[in-house]
Amino acid sequence: MELVRIPEVHEFSPEEQAVMEGMKAWYRIDVVPKMSRVMRVHKAFGRGYGRATRRAMTDGALSRKQKEMLAATVSAVSVCEY
Repeated sequence: MELVRIPEVHEFSPEEQAVMEGMKAWYRIDVVPKMSRVMRVHKAFGRGYGRATRRAMTDGALSRKQKEMLAATVSAVSVCEY
């Protein structure tokens, strides 16, 4: 449950909506995740979060595929909607 109101896609400017449509096409998904909408509203947070995510998901002791599998497992166990 979120603690702040997260805008729906239609509430964003046409330019922001175009970015989100591109994101959906790139990831081949039908929805814009809540976290992506938060990052579009709070851009300073979004930049730092995006950089941290890219660094965390690069290959290292574990491959990106292994990290994605761990993330999917944690999401399933915690009943995350994503």
